[in-house]
Amino acid sequence: LTMVEEGVKCLEHAPVLTEFAARRAIILGILAVLSFIGNVLTIYSIHTSRYSRRNRQQSAVYTLIMHLSVADLLVTVFCIAGEAVWSYTVAWLAGNFACKVFKFLEMFGLYLSTFVLVLIGVDRFLAVKYPMKSLNTAKRCNRLIMCAWILSAILSIPQMLIFHEGKGPFYEEFYQCVTYGFYTEKWQEQLYTMFTFVCMFLLPLVILISTYVSTVITISKSDKMFQAEAATSSRKSDVNRRRLIHRAKVKSFRISVVIVVAFIVWWTPYYTMMAIFMFLNPNKHLSDELQKTIFFFGMSNSLVNPIIYGAFHLWRPRKNTGSYRDGSTQQNTTRLGRVGTLREDTTTFVLLEPEAGNGNRKFTSERERASST
Repeated sequence: LTMVEEGVKCLEHAPVLTEFAARRAIILGILAVLSFIGNVLTIYSIHTSRYSRRNRQQSAVYTLIMHLSVADLLVTVFCIAGEAVWSYTVAWLAGNFACKVFKFLEMFGLYLSTFVLVLIGVDRFLAVKYPMKSLNTAKRCNRLIMCAWILSAILSIPQMLIFHEGKGPFYEEFYQCVTYGFYTEKWQEQLYTMFTFVCMFLLPLVILISTYVSTVITISKSDKMFQAEAATSSRKSDVNRRRLIHRAKVKSFRISVVIVVAFIVWWTPYYTMMAIFMFLNPNKHLSDELQKTIFFFGMSNSLVNPIIYGAFHLWRPRKNTGSYRDGSTQQNTTRLGRVGTLREDTTTFVLLEPEAGNGNRKFTSERERASST
């Protein structure tokens, strides 16, 4: 905001709305509306599906997806919509306190969205590798989610210290939400940038890729075991049970792939360019415009997330809509046909043999079977 040449402060006219900024504001506004609708629909779908179940319980993956949608709503409101309004007004009009809170909530939403995304990836891995030790225990899942919220808040606190409202050295009265004057040395800004890079991108990416690779290895091994057992097993019920478990594992694998690919595609360009701008010092005007454009591309991941998880969990087309209740008229439906209506979450479901004297079949989980033996 300040131009200094030979110790003399030079005044200019305050920045005004440019055509580039106006287009960016419009695009961000459209993204914000779409992202808001998508995440609200995700939360609504989870809420209605939760209370439509007889046991009115919510699995870990549904809880995690709901918190991811809440985090993405924060990103939508403060990062996308907030930046759209700011691009249009050019100047910061809300005061010093709002500047600090706004920047805190921006970073908080980004951290929370990333951390919940990692929890979902870990949950999918545990569902495949250690189905008896997954996050499906409600208390454990809630504790991890609480840790994600608290850690996100703690890591976002520096934003309130770094950013402040500053008056620009212009002929007109012009205020902006800036970091100007906080850093005394360039390495301090670089250090904080690298810290956020590691916490928000590098470490989560390593965890996601690790869970993805482990899931591939586990499914590859289970493929061979399933084929061998299917060839030697004389009980059709055992084969069907193994097939259901195998399909749940494959579904987890697909989700892991989409998680990793989406995270890499949407955020790698921003962090790559950020490192270039921070350490290689390209043209300042060019770097500002590119950073804003690529950063908003990364934030559009909040629009992609409800599409990803909705496609896998919430709005999948159902091949069979028959009831699972005992005495259902759909009891003669094939076992494999029912898989299309069974949401495979953290708990792996298997099909039990008919009870003696009763042709009805029941679904139970590996945990229930273990606890009853």
